[in-house]
Amino acid sequence: MWQTFVQWFTSLIQFLYGITVSLGVPSYALAIILMTVLIKLLLFPINQKQLKSMRDMQVIQPRMKELQERYKDNPEVMQKKLGELYKESGVSPLSGCLPLLLQMPIFIAFYQSLLHLQFADQAHAAFFWITNLGQRDPLFILALLSAGTTYLQQRVSAVNAEDPTQKTMMYMMPLMMAWIAATVPAGLALYWVTFNILGILQQLLVNRSHSQAKLDTGTGITVAAGFEQPQEDTDNASSQNEDEDFELASDSGQEPTAGRDKGGNNNHARSGSRKKRKKR
Repeated sequence: MWQTFVQWFTSLIQFLYGITVSLGVPSYALAIILMTVLIKLLLFPINQKQLKSMRDMQVIQPRMKELQERYKDNPEVMQKKLGELYKESGVSPLSGCLPLLLQMPIFIAFYQSLLHLQFADQAHAAFFWITNLGQRDPLFILALLSAGTTYLQQRVSAVNAEDPTQKTMMYMMPLMMAWIAATVPAGLALYWVTFNILGILQQLLVNRSHSQAKLDTGTGITVAAGFEQPQEDTDNASSQNEDEDFELASDSGQEPTAGRDKGGNNNHARSGSRKKRKKR
């Protein structure tokens, strides 16, 4: 079954190469780029959900830290409260793992298909400074591009750039991908660079829409500032303060200041009624 999957990749590359020939621009590099776009489109719904979940994680980050600090001596309760927060916010901390798990078999199958790919025309297997996409990049330019695009993608998608774990991964992951890109066929490195560029564009789109949604609804500001005080408690506190002011004014012999009662009605009418009763 695995060999069938690898053969499917080989056939797809040859098919897309045939399309480039019919378009008058025969190129295996262009065929690999087209295949990357197709794979990105197939994974788009999953990636979109993952990217949105990461932005939502950033929004609830202050509340997560508050729960972790409050229940740091009771890990079981802390995990329970965090689970309730995830459920309430519709966020899954494991959502970022699924696209990576799907990428691994694609990456390996693509690698194996390039190792045994029979180019219809060897001249069409070249890509700028690379004479054969089935071999390593002799100048390691694609390796550097792999590291750079991996870093940029992590940078724009970071939930908390100051978190020590994320900062470590932000530098370790690009170095690892640079090493892999320097040791695999250049066609696979080209696939990875193209995939990263598309991922960066998608992440920027998600960030923009997420920021716009926060401006429209104000939800991001509310969560970041902390928990809101219920409106009912605010009204009760306001009414209590007005009653206390009235009592203090009466005790001192001063005329109480007219204002609004708890229901929002003006108190001038009540003051006038008291004056009329005195005259009588």
